Amino acid sequence: MDETIADLASKVAKKGQEGLTQTAMPNVGLYKVSRCIELLPETYRPVVSLILQGEKRLLIGDEVLTYRAGDTFTAALELPVLGKITQASADRPYLAISLAIDPGIVSDLVLNMPDPTGEAYRKGFAVNPAGRDLLDAWSRMLRLIDRPAEMRIMAPLLEREIVYRLLLGPQGVVLKQVAAAGSTISQIRNALALIGENYASPFKVEDLARAVGMSPSAFHRRFKAATGMAPLQYQKTLRLYEARRLLLTEPLSATSAAFSVGYQSGSQFSREYRRMFGTPPMREVRTGRMDWQDSVS
Repeated sequence: MDETIADLASKVAKKGQEGLTQTAMPNVGLYKVSRCIELLPETYRPVVSLILQGEKRLLIGDEVLTYRAGDTFTAALELPVLGKITQASADRPYLAISLAIDPGIVSDLVLNMPDPTGEAYRKGFAVNPAGRDLLDAWSRMLRLIDRPAEMRIMAPLLEREIVYRLLLGPQGVVLKQVAAAGSTISQIRNALALIGENYASPFKVEDLARAVGMSPSAFHRRFKAATGMAPLQYQKTLRLYEARRLLLTEPLSATSAAFSVGYQSGSQFSREYRRMFGTPPMREVRTGRMDWQDSVS
């Protein structure tokens, strides 16, 4: 293992608690997971994470991403994901650092960088190896955990440097989408916000396209390019992920969970739930809640 990555892993292993540890730096989190587990469905906000040890697998739409020590994952859009820790143990836990992306920092840096040649319609997420300069910036950021007197001044500077290093690297084309105002990707971001706020309500793709100022055909094509999902698939994914979260963490029946996320038919919910998660919701109610509670205890 690279010496810098090994040093970072050692720091996270010592400072992190099981699960997520929020540091005194508001946008920086430490992750430590000591067993292979399937994680609760969630929606990622713009974020960058650096894997230091172990392996994680993400399902975004129909695309499976696997990343390991030394890899950086960047999400520029609100993305519903299914995650699984695939390599972890008590002796060698899964370890990672995350940084919530501040759009204001991205915008300010992009304004002072060379303009891209045309707009690239790309996915809103990517995995790439972290470069040497990026690892060095992460290393200096984590040192601040033991230097609280320096944190208020240095943490914002290092956060800015990490974002800058990302913009210079292969993930820059993804990250720049966070700051893309008045562009197609900003229209897609607006559509994601509308779906996210109203995912339990039905909508027509034509109406959503009109609301964000695009033709239906262009909207559908570019929405799928950015998120890996068609608009209605994105909505269904949000519904089913929230339903699963409710079944695993709240004392709800499958029928109650279905209605709470917008389904009008229990049988349709059961079919689509089983197709996505490989198990019927009633079985999740009986056994999944117990398994989840055991996995996070």
